[in-house]
Amino acid sequence: MKNAGFRWLFKGLVFIPGILFILCSCRTYNDKKLQVEIDLIAARFVPDPRVGICNIKLESGEKGTLILRGETTNPDAKKEIIKTLYNRGKTLVDSIIISPDTAINKKSLGLVTLSVINLRKEPDHTSELVSQAKLGTPVLILKNKNSWVQIQTPDNYISWTEVSSLTLLNKMEMKTWNNSDRVIYLVNSGWLHDNPSDNSGVEGDLVGGCIMKKTGELKGYFSVELPDGRTGFIEKQKVMNFNDWKLVTPCTEESICSVAKTFLGLPYLWGGSSAKAVDCSGFVQSVYFMNGLILQRDASLQALHGSIVDISNGYSRLEKGDLLFFGSKVNGKQRVTHVAIYLGNMEYINSSGRVMINSLDSTQTNYNRKRTNSLLFAKKIIGVENDPGIVPVFKHSWY
Repeated sequence: MKNAGFRWLFKGLVFIPGILFILCSCRTYNDKKLQVEIDLIAARFVPDPRVGICNIKLESGEKGTLILRGETTNPDAKKEIIKTLYNRGKTLVDSIIISPDTAINKKSLGLVTLSVINLRKEPDHTSELVSQAKLGTPVLILKNKNSWVQIQTPDNYISWTEVSSLTLLNKMEMKTWNNSDRVIYLVNSGWLHDNPSDNSGVEGDLVGGCIMKKTGELKGYFSVELPDGRTGFIEKQKVMNFNDWKLVTPCTEESICSVAKTFLGLPYLWGGSSAKAVDCSGFVQSVYFMNGLILQRDASLQALHGSIVDISNGYSRLEKGDLLFFGSKVNGKQRVTHVAIYLGNMEYINSSGRVMINSLDSTQTNYNRKRTNSLLFAKKIIGVENDPGIVPVFKHSWY
């Protein structure tokens, strides 16, 4: 009897770990299912990592609690994830960071301090150049890493730049800057002079879209101050009061085409988005910004916005300023790789090697057969309202 009892006890001891293994396996399986739900919510609120962050992971805590760790730039995504898990009856520990984390970093805002700064995919000089930003552009500071900062520009694009190219500000300092008497540089390129004279030296260069603080007037010049405190002089006729400009600048077919043509001959640069050099979408974005509209950064992002123009039976419905999107189509799925601005008369302007004008008319010398064969669709931008990818500067809260 003693041996029989011992055998039952032994079997029970062997059986218990099996039960525990099954329970742990079930919990792991359920946690994986919840993580899938979290990932689906993240993808719904932040569908593209170029314009948002939502990296949230689930961890098992003590006594059956679940820990949510990670970061997001979208507070609504965090709310939806927490709500979903609560509805599943889960006990949660919320360790999700909303970026920028203003509790830790009081100076979570910044202003570009150089005529043009380079924005990279990763915090390294060898990393891909993904975009650029101009003097006076406001940015959010999302993360710090050594001498680099991860930022988000007004078009929501996320990238890395050197902290030395920015002036970091808190909310009150940014408000003071935005309430100051600012001017915007309107010509494609020029100089910040050290004296109000054509023969003076220079303090730095400028490109179209640079924003500075006006501090005075003298001899046909404005004295200005840059975000980092440097001062200089610019010709009055080359600038306009920023608040006036963003309210009165008309975005018309003619103004888009006129500004676009001032970029002719400009060299192509992958990631370029200023009057120094441009890629295809940087060119389009720069032209539209100088006409008071903020578009998305990349061609594939720009293609998601605006209203479709039917070109299935020819190009008669196209109007000046419409965007043409080019790329490939595989298994019914379109992949946008290039964008251009329609000029009318079957012509379009685009950055391809350099900024040039091409034609959709096969009888013309500037016809590009390969490009025309890759034309996917067209979108109207001018006059489109309430589109999150087409934002008037005067409506953008950062300015």
